[in-house]
Amino acid sequence: MRQSIVGALERETDLTVCGVAEDAREAIEAIASLQPDLVLTDIQLKSSSGLDLIKLLHAQTPALPIVATTMFDVRRTERLARAAGACGFAPKQDGPEKLITIIHEVLKADEEPDETL
Repeated sequence: MRQSIVGALERETDLTVCGVAEDAREAIEAIASLQPDLVLTDIQLKSSSGLDLIKLLHAQTPALPIVATTMFDVRRTERLARAAGACGFAPKQDGPEKLITIIHEVLKADEEPDETL
């Protein structure tokens, strides 16, 4: 599944996959060295929880946009992911096109100036 998502993202001319990790430890190391504009994480990681990763990343770098994805218990998982700090969510069942749309929306929102006073 990961390879098909990476393939779909790499076909987008305005998106670049700068790193891939199997678990939270690898992800944290890659994010620290690669400094991505956005993190996409599955909720089910190899040996850790994507929700724990989201919480940790959000606490360390709250401005880093995080998009979560899963194919299990989508409604509940979306609530949990957003509560943990994810700013976007895409069920895997919706396909790569929906995921790409959400990534574009999150990146665009991140570029817009905050006009709150």
